[in-house]
Amino acid sequence: MNFSWRRPATNGGRALIVMATLACCAHIAWAQGTTEQPLTNEDVVKLCRLGLGDDVVIAKINQAPQVNFRLDTDSLIALKEQGASKAVIEAMLKRAQAITPPATGQRASTGPSAGGEEGVWLQTSTGTSQMTSVLGDLSATYAAVTYLLFLDFPGLRADLRVSDRRPTLVIRMSKSPRGRLFFVKCERDDDDGVRSVKVGKAGLFGMKSWNSPDKDWTVDYELTESQPGVWQIVPKVDLAPGEYGLLFRGGFSGGLEATQAEMFDFGID
Repeated sequence: MNFSWRRPATNGGRALIVMATLACCAHIAWAQGTTEQPLTNEDVVKLCRLGLGDDVVIAKINQAPQVNFRLDTDSLIALKEQGASKAVIEAMLKRAQAITPPATGQRASTGPSAGGEEGVWLQTSTGTSQMTSVLGDLSATYAAVTYLLFLDFPGLRADLRVSDRRPTLVIRMSKSPRGRLFFVKCERDDDDGVRSVKVGKAGLFGMKSWNSPDKDWTVDYELTESQPGVWQIVPKVDLAPGEYGLLFRGGFSGGLEATQAEMFDFGID
């Protein structure tokens, strides 16, 4: 049997140990003083796998200054498969509407919460911003024997810009948004200075209603109600850089003309 002998630390060695300990403590203190990153699904899974118990994990979820949870159907399934309990997932759903500081240059928000003001918010890893809307008007472009119908929105770029490829959009409204909104991708029209969404066509023998945008101009998404009157929309796939928006048929609150629509717009750089 072999034994290894470790020489006792000399005064110089002890000094080095003390210095290293102090440096480590200083690093920890510095790290605690920096801005804490939003709590994510991955962080919750790590805590669950440590065996700390649901009470500790839920306390962390509730106390986190910022969260950026993905709570679409696939993400909930993944959380369950990776060991998150029902109680932990319920805590995540309740905390999902938590507000984080907006990124520089973006509009601050008091956030979507039950009983609060109605509107649309955009959540990313860097914060939450309340979105503003633009009105679009119906236009037609002649192509051979057919008129292509578009909704045109002013400006080539949305003011709200993000870099996340799969942001979460949160809607606070008294009515269910199901069947009333479309997640659309816009095409820039440099000549007219607008962003357009194709909504149909008209010919000699009839006209396709613009009640819904063409499928190629929409984004597939998961819609969940995180709490009464608060809805979350998460794209099913990462989005390419471009111009996007939530398009409300008849407007967010209704009352628009038949040839108009309201879009809460944002862009991905």
